[in-house]
Amino acid sequence: MNNNKSNKLKGIVVALKANFLIVEIDFKDDLLDQFYEKFRLLCTRRSKLDYQGLFIDVGDIVCVESIDYKNKKAVISEVEPRKSFLKRPAVANVTLVAICISVDEPLFDMEQTSRFLLTAECSNIKPILILTKIDLITKNDLILYINKFKSWGYDCIAVSIKNAQGIDLLIERFRKTKLTVLAGPSGVGKTSLINHLIPTVALPTSSVSKKLNRGTHTTRHVELFPIGKGSLLADTPGFNRPEILCEPSDFAYLFPEFQAQLSKSKCKFRDCLHRDEPGCVINKDLERYPLYRESLEEMINSHLPYQAG
Repeated sequence: MNNNKSNKLKGIVVALKANFLIVEIDFKDDLLDQFYEKFRLLCTRRSKLDYQGLFIDVGDIVCVESIDYKNKKAVISEVEPRKSFLKRPAVANVTLVAICISVDEPLFDMEQTSRFLLTAECSNIKPILILTKIDLITKNDLILYINKFKSWGYDCIAVSIKNAQGIDLLIERFRKTKLTVLAGPSGVGKTSLINHLIPTVALPTSSVSKKLNRGTHTTRHVELFPIGKGSLLADTPGFNRPEILCEPSDFAYLFPEFQAQLSKSKCKFRDCLHRDEPGCVINKDLERYPLYRESLEEMINSHLPYQAG
């Protein structure tokens, strides 16, 4: 193995541990003329990055130098510009947000699900929905859920860890994207799903509280795991009230079903907020319209960007 400490290589931050960053790189053994994948280094960062006000999060592409292969240590000297950024959980360069929602244990919550979808939309990252624990419901009920999400404008992959239904389709989807973030409320089975998809990971899990009908937080930090060549999957801490910041005039565009109508025809007034204005083209009978209206009124009354939760 080449222990030359002057090498400078590019890698991706896969985890944050205390004041250190774990960076995964590919390196070449000059003697064997062979690349080794998934080599991880415990890294600090150059002080100049702090002076420049550059934050480093999981998913950031960085340059590392002063590499000590023997002790698996290095120093981060540069950070590349991000192509996307998800604020909560904080992950850079996300290409897909997969929002896990359970049909039971805990029960499906339309408002909560919408908040997660709106969070992804705020970050300009098109999400998909993963419906978990489908072995707990009938096939007819499952079809109703899938049609519901389709009417909202979202694809849905239904899975069950118990009978492996939908797992192959999910793996295929994740391997088509570079960095997928698994997000969603606590207890819906995100960590269990990762353990099933990547058995070598063996992350700790916990059961859903029967009293509160919600899960406890097993994942304490964000970490990236390889799932196929060149594809990474992020497990994230579960939380139940994601924050959404948006101006009232932009809020409707976070709903795909509203976007579809606004792309076909325009409201009479350019500053229409799609409440009771004359000439508004938004269909008020859409399932999520009451949620939109309630959230919009909250924004306007507070004179601040909307904060869900």
